[in-house]
Amino acid sequence: MVSNMKERYEELKQYGNIILNYNEILLFYPDYFKTKVLLENESFVSKEQVDDAFEKNYRSSALYNKLVQLAMANDEIYGFMKHNKDLKYASLKSIFDKLIQSSINLCELVDYIGHYPTTYPVPKEEEKNPKMEELLEKYDITVRYYLGDINEMQITSDDVVRIIDKLHENLEMINSVKGIIASNDWLFTRQLSDEAREKNTIDIINGIDSFPLSTYQKQNQSSREEGKKYLRLQHGKKII
Repeated sequence: MVSNMKERYEELKQYGNIILNYNEILLFYPDYFKTKVLLENESFVSKEQVDDAFEKNYRSSALYNKLVQLAMANDEIYGFMKHNKDLKYASLKSIFDKLIQSSINLCELVDYIGHYPTTYPVPKEEEKNPKMEELLEKYDITVRYYLGDINEMQITSDDVVRIIDKLHENLEMINSVKGIIASNDWLFTRQLSDEAREKNTIDIINGIDSFPLSTYQKQNQSSREEGKKYLRLQHGKKII
């Protein structure tokens, strides 16, 4: 974002109830399509590469020397280290893959909102993207005409900020994982037990799946349901 857009975005973060034209979200994250393409071309290091690096280097690692000092047999050391490597690979790959898919979904959501069908008073079913509509429902994000304004569909600043901040968080985590696997050091360390690693992996993936609650959701309510209520009052119960 250019400087003035960054300043504007910081203002949106402070005030969640600012009403914006729906396509302004594209201005706050203009690289959505470029980011999506880059993400689609990302791939985790292959298991074959990891296994090859392990076989060539495990005997020269600090972990190997530590296990030797504990008087473990060579086959026990190999089995222990191989198991540790396989578990860490599966954990990091599952986290990486989840981050990539979540980030692609958010890029597509920015695109969908920014080009939301403008049929008045609500889009036709054939104009909607079911996958994106499901995310809008899940995240309690509303794109609609407000207060009889039929010139432009609108969205709240809270909805824009929640999407973009979550996307930034995902991208930072992706870079962190890529930093870990940039060298082979991670193959030869063990900071967690198997049980703790499994729990840690589940917790991280659950965190990736989670999304910042809307102001309404924090009060066990739904802005979408409130919007539907007003639409039905204005246009009849069958409108949505």
